[in-house]
Amino acid sequence: MYRNDPDSTNRVTIALIVAFVLATVIFITDKNSNRAFQKSKSMTDQTAAPVLSALSTPIRATEDFFSRFKDRRRALEENIVLKQELYQLREAKDRANIMAMKLARFEQILKADIGTDIPTKKISARAVSEIDGPFVRAALINAGTHKGIKIGHPVMTVDGLYGHVVRAGINSSRVLRLGDLNSRIAIMSSNSQATAILAGNNSDFPEISFMSDASAWAVGDVVITSGDDGVLPRGLPIGTVIRRAKNTLGVELNVERKPIDWVWVYPFDPIAVPEESLNETELILDGVNEAETVQTENNSLVQPAGNP
Repeated sequence: MYRNDPDSTNRVTIALIVAFVLATVIFITDKNSNRAFQKSKSMTDQTAAPVLSALSTPIRATEDFFSRFKDRRRALEENIVLKQELYQLREAKDRANIMAMKLARFEQILKADIGTDIPTKKISARAVSEIDGPFVRAALINAGTHKGIKIGHPVMTVDGLYGHVVRAGINSSRVLRLGDLNSRIAIMSSNSQATAILAGNNSDFPEISFMSDASAWAVGDVVITSGDDGVLPRGLPIGTVIRRAKNTLGVELNVERKPIDWVWVYPFDPIAVPEESLNETELILDGVNEAETVQTENNSLVQPAGNP
């Protein structure tokens, strides 16, 4: 049997007490040092902030200087490019002025009117969709003959040609849109001056048909009215050429997929068919009869060969 040593037990107890006291002292000291460290850090930040701010002032000034230098350099380069463009524009303007003077002189010499067919007068109206009408793609406008609208007048929006009037009442009119199956208008490419017919097909992309030169049409060409049909004036914007199915060409209309509220109508009057009055008809018939009488008299004066 082992016996407990009283001295050994005392020493262990004393060691435990000393270890506990040391741990308590270390804990308290560490906590106080943490607070002291945070306090000293706060004081250091407060002291260093003005110093760092003062030291950063010249650095920021240097950065601003180089930044302004880069901006000035960029502005100088842009200024050089703008000057070159300005010179080119001035030359183009001078050439345009010379051409305008030549054109005005030729117009004066030839007594020709080279103005555009697009009328300057506009008739404003509000357009609403028609559901139960005779056409698939048509619209109604709240203006009619009382405002001077007639059948065939083109209807425009801010984006381009919307359609043309097919029926005009006193206070309202029906507009046939370009995409309707019954729509046929003469068009041309503003790039190649090639002409064709824009045929509606009840879709958003009417087809280009009866092209004068198929090779002259390309995807992306700007399409305008040609005025060859005598129904619409020349130069009204329509849309751009696109590639359709089966390798055919169509037109993406400028007015498609856009809200249509207000439109305006051009009171365009095409070249009228010459009228023949009764007096003109009588003069023509008299001239024909007189020519036949003279021819008969000449024939009677001619004698056959061999007669005395």
